[in-house]
Amino acid sequence: MPMARRFTRWCVFVAAFAGAAASHVRAQALPLEYQVKAAYLFNFLKFVEWPAADSQGPLTVCVARPNPFGTALADIVRGESISGRPIVVRVIGEPDATCSTVFVPHGASVAAYLAAAHDAPVLTVGEDPRFLEQGGIINLVIAGGNVRFEINQQAATQVGLTISSRLLRLSQPPPGGAAAP
Repeated sequence: MPMARRFTRWCVFVAAFAGAAASHVRAQALPLEYQVKAAYLFNFLKFVEWPAADSQGPLTVCVARPNPFGTALADIVRGESISGRPIVVRVIGEPDATCSTVFVPHGASVAAYLAAAHDAPVLTVGEDPRFLEQGGIINLVIAGGNVRFEINQQAATQVGLTISSRLLRLSQPPPGGAAAP
């Protein structure tokens, strides 16, 4: 349980820091929800292992339009690397095969992005109530006023991604439990 507490505290700290930084970086205030989601997205990268053939070069985090993060996600990952791989954030208007991770926000075509990533080792993260049912790997949800996440471990395994048991323990069971580990 100490790891779970540390992860949660770290996410809260990053969200608070992102909130302070965002006010200086942008004239418009970014909703706290997306500051927290940006912190979660960054932390997910630390708990996912890509196949050896896909573990070279930068970790490219693609955000489908409309980008709800503004510059918050790019600010959080600036100068960061995981296992020696620098993290790069790109905003995309259509599916892109060079992405290591794809965030599919409300308003983007979930079906198109999931179809493009279907057989590739791409971590798909969304925020649609049916995201996991459609084959997504991690879904961000609001529960009790807090951002939480659900994981479809079967979808991750099918594309060759390994999700740490520590992250799996922190996830909420998906509705119906069908996509749970």
